[in-house]
Amino acid sequence: MEERGLEVFAPEEEEPDKDSEVFFNEKMLNNRDISQIAVKVFRERAGLEEEFRVADALAASGIRGFRYGEYATDLHLNDVNPEAVEAIGKGLDENGIEATVHEEDANVFLSEFGNYFHFIDVDPFGSFTKFLDSTARAANHTSFVGLTSTDNAAPAGSYPTVCERRYGSKPIKNDFMHEIGLRIYLKEVFRNFARFDKCFDPKVCFHERHYTRVMGRVTESKKRTNKALENVGYLSYCGNCLWRKFERVKNCPECGEETQEAGPLWTGKFVDQRFTSDMLEDMPEEWEAYEFLEKLDAEAEIITPYYDIHALASNIGTSSPRREEFIQALREKGYPVERTHFSPTGVKTDAPIQDLKDVIRDLKA
Repeated sequence: MEERGLEVFAPEEEEPDKDSEVFFNEKMLNNRDISQIAVKVFRERAGLEEEFRVADALAASGIRGFRYGEYATDLHLNDVNPEAVEAIGKGLDENGIEATVHEEDANVFLSEFGNYFHFIDVDPFGSFTKFLDSTARAANHTSFVGLTSTDNAAPAGSYPTVCERRYGSKPIKNDFMHEIGLRIYLKEVFRNFARFDKCFDPKVCFHERHYTRVMGRVTESKKRTNKALENVGYLSYCGNCLWRKFERVKNCPECGEETQEAGPLWTGKFVDQRFTSDMLEDMPEEWEAYEFLEKLDAEAEIITPYYDIHALASNIGTSSPRREEFIQALREKGYPVERTHFSPTGVKTDAPIQDLKDVIRDLKA
């Protein structure tokens, strides 16, 4: 197997899963492309070109670690599966990459390196939560962390009891549930690092297909952590008129119906536009991930959860306008509005809910 000019030793499978001899998922290319460029930008911004210690705690085929190897001065790849460790060794030899290979449980491996790594990647099957404590211990006082979760059904509201048990948060299943899920993940990551007096600052976080990716900067600062606590709160949502806001409101101010509440969750930005703008300068435009990253960059400054145009149109009993027409009409009214990466029929905007509905009515008149 090959990816971005690197050789990978893994069986070619149509649908790889946790029982694969050596796991390698070609469909996660966007995730790995974005992660590689994010690591490059962080290293340069942090001035760590001379010394940059990297860990891939659940390395599988090793492809993530191979790609980070371009920037690492001390690269560590770990997997508890001996077949994966063998595949990693072959890949390192074939690609001419130097690294230390470990065959341990990921939590054991990370716990052996207190405050050591400048970048840690955790890409498990299911949720990353059971690796958060050891990741927080192993993260340097100035570092970067990337976490992937495929446990999306729970924080997106399909299994609310599971979400409350695993994440201590109440979700809502609605048309923007994947943004709610991302924000529940972010809350959990932030609070976990805060217990170690380390502040997790989101830089590029997103949802795609079956997974959610969270990447952010870690600093050891009680003051910064205390300040960032203001970004943990609740979302109120009206299932009757689709109003939503990041505060606790019992009755909807638009229609008077009782609201639903999600949280606690992250209420701040989940993308740092200054960071993603630097990433766009470094990412090859021919990569599929480039267009995806453009959407993330564009929507970064709009905090309100996204609206699904089809859901808005259905709510007022009409058909849905084309997204580009809807966006243009809102811009002509002076509202900030962007496409969102979450959905091909979604937009990010701070416009009032009634104005959104009025625009749809005007377009469909």
